[in-house]
Amino acid sequence: MAHDVKSHGRPRRRYDASGRRRQSEQRRARVLDAARACFLARGYLATTVPQVAEAAGVSVELVYKSFDSKAGLAAAVWQQALLGQGPRPAEERSDEVSASARDPREILRNWAVLSAEVSELGAPMNAVIRAAAQVDEGAQRLFDDFESARRERMAHNAAYLVDGGYVRQGLTADQVRDVLLVAAGELYELLVLGRGWARDAYIDLTYRFLEGALLPQPRSAGVGAGEPTRGDGVGTDRP
Repeated sequence: MAHDVKSHGRPRRRYDASGRRRQSEQRRARVLDAARACFLARGYLATTVPQVAEAAGVSVELVYKSFDSKAGLAAAVWQQALLGQGPRPAEERSDEVSASARDPREILRNWAVLSAEVSELGAPMNAVIRAAAQVDEGAQRLFDDFESARRERMAHNAAYLVDGGYVRQGLTADQVRDVLLVAAGELYELLVLGRGWARDAYIDLTYRFLEGALLPQPRSAGVGAGEPTRGDGVGTDRP
């Protein structure tokens, strides 16, 4: 019987790429942290890729290879913020509660908490790009992409309330989406970044704002009057 001579001698060691992958992830995290710090300190227009590379301790070539451009770097910083700061992506945790909750107030409370978590990182970056968009076409395109993604996500969230019949009579799906857009970013920027509100105060106000703007109001002083549960609202005027 013929033998494969290549099989003789020491067995080959299996290549383990986990260490290299971990190092790559760590470098990427350093670059994103450095980019965020540079953008917030200098502004989008004044920040350069070499500055970010130097702050992260990596080569300029690596930054371009990983993110393509300064705009790609800014987009990656923003996308990272959308993940939130929990053990799983914020959108995943949001959908999990929205799909299983029987009380719309539970959905709104969860959204308020996640809005604070995401906005802590996302709102400052959004403000930086919006300021640059006033004078730079590239920044304007980037900001438009941010806003398009936000509208798409808030439309997704709005469907949970509209399709569940939770919203008050007369509200369209687009209107629900727009209310969520105000709560998911604008309020945080105005109150927390602009006025120094505490996180818990922001969460409470956001929840109350969403509840008052979107859910049916009590029709009488009776116990439980006007408490929406799945299927009680109208939500049939969704385009």
